[in-house]
Amino acid sequence: MEPTTPNLAADLIRIHKVITRGINVCLVRGREYLQSGFPQPQTLQGYSSYTHSLASVLDSHHTVEDIFAFPEFRSIIPSAPYAKLASDHNQIESLLTPLPPVIAELSEDAHKGLLSIVDTLRKISEIWEPHIQLEERYFSEATLNAVMSLENQRRISEAAGKYSQEHSGPPYWVVPFILYNLERDDRVLMAATFPALIMEEMVPTVWADQWAPMKPLLLD
Repeated sequence: MEPTTPNLAADLIRIHKVITRGINVCLVRGREYLQSGFPQPQTLQGYSSYTHSLASVLDSHHTVEDIFAFPEFRSIIPSAPYAKLASDHNQIESLLTPLPPVIAELSEDAHKGLLSIVDTLRKISEIWEPHIQLEERYFSEATLNAVMSLENQRRISEAAGKYSQEHSGPPYWVVPFILYNLERDDRVLMAATFPALIMEEMVPTVWADQWAPMKPLLLD
């Protein structure tokens, strides 16, 4: 029987969930810390690594779409608003570009840096929400399955996954960030895309201390 996976539309929705929750958590907690400060150094460390992971995953996700997905989709889904989607990507990229040094230099008394992070993510959020609504509308499961074979979906999914793993990082932050910004059912499906070594040894043991400060911001 022909396999029912991969499912590019479902993959798209899952990574959208990761990023959407990441933006919301960074905004909510960032505003709290602006009012009351970071309660302890580990809180600052967790927020910094979480925000860095968000920026890295968001940048990688849009690059994957630009390189692997949209060029394939243009000929088979010509009605999608590619110019608008590309414009959104460019706007978000311009907002993301100055963030890494701000995040890296964030300290307990860096009110200005935290304010910059929160303001930047607020602007990104205003673009992000309508942007993903467009993507999920035009690249739905029904639409993709009607015009793209499972083999082509698999090829794009594997290429995108390989690129993301090579170009987002560090993995000891980014992989737990992706997994634990998903509810359990989605997490199981996402975990299946990573090598067994990462899931069985690296995340729970080898990387445990490095991503531990992020745990209060992640789902159980």
